[in-house]
Amino acid sequence: MYNELYKAWKSEITSQETQPLPEDFYQKAEAYLTGTEQEAISADEHTAKGRLLLKEKEVMKRLLRELKEVRLRKILASAQNGQEISSANLTEEERKFAQGFDTSLQAFREVRSGPIQPAPAETVEVSVVRFLEDLPEIVGTDLKIYGPYKKEDVGSLPSQNATALIKQGAAKEIQVHRIVRSEQNAHNAAINNK
Repeated sequence: MYNELYKAWKSEITSQETQPLPEDFYQKAEAYLTGTEQEAISADEHTAKGRLLLKEKEVMKRLLRELKEVRLRKILASAQNGQEISSANLTEEERKFAQGFDTSLQAFREVRSGPIQPAPAETVEVSVVRFLEDLPEIVGTDLKIYGPYKKEDVGSLPSQNATALIKQGAAKEIQVHRIVRSEQNAHNAAINNK
């Protein structure tokens, strides 16, 4: 697995385009890292084998982190430039992220391209969700920034954003009565809480 990870990392940093990775690449790399870590724990760190295992684990973690960061930057750059992101080259986790980001970016562009008129006391329907994976900041349909979120965080989002995340498997709705928040009510609540 070490050689596969190194080749993927080298290929990614020397290319402009996102390089193909197997669907389960990150799961296999994480499983290998876990195995290496357990083997390093059982081996005496004062032996050559123990030191090699610890060094391999350290290098693999760095390569994996850098690989993910480079690929994430490429995905974001493609989406921001309006380029089609080939899902064939992405892992399952990257595909979900790209779809969520693309949905948010499209919503932002649609709202931005419409006529700009101040809306008096706009009503926003929100949903409460539990996040099933880490997510970066997202732009809500109400043009507010939400997040970033860690796995198992709970938060409220505009219902359209929540629905998109739920469909992608990135979040799960918490069954509560729908909350309708108007900007005027939010403003009044903020004043009353001072």
